[in-house]
Amino acid sequence: MIKTDKRLLDIYKEWEDKLDDDEWYFSNSFESITKDMSPEEAFNYIPNVIELLFKLDDDFLVWETLYFLIELYSLADTTQIHPFLERNWSVLKKHIKKYEDSNTTPFKELKSHLRVIE
Repeated sequence: MIKTDKRLLDIYKEWEDKLDDDEWYFSNSFESITKDMSPEEAFNYIPNVIELLFKLDDDFLVWETLYFLIELYSLADTTQIHPFLERNWSVLKKHIKKYEDSNTTPFKELKSHLRVIE
């Protein structure tokens, strides 16, 4: 099991209030993590986000986090599936299926970005 980055976990603390104050809260918060990342660092950060996705139980949060994962892949400038994601793909897919909105849009976009055919 991967120890999720504290900066990432902190984004989800009291997120409702923070989002009320700033409609771009998630985007700005995720950018604060990625702003100085190299492609290699972005790729290596992917397991943090996947591990967090397993813990989330709110469709809105899953949605936002999936888009963050797509952003990391864009920064990494690769469609190579991270080995951690490859090992956990079926678990992630099963988890995301519980969230109708996230399963229909961002998860499909992730699969498209990674050229996953199922």
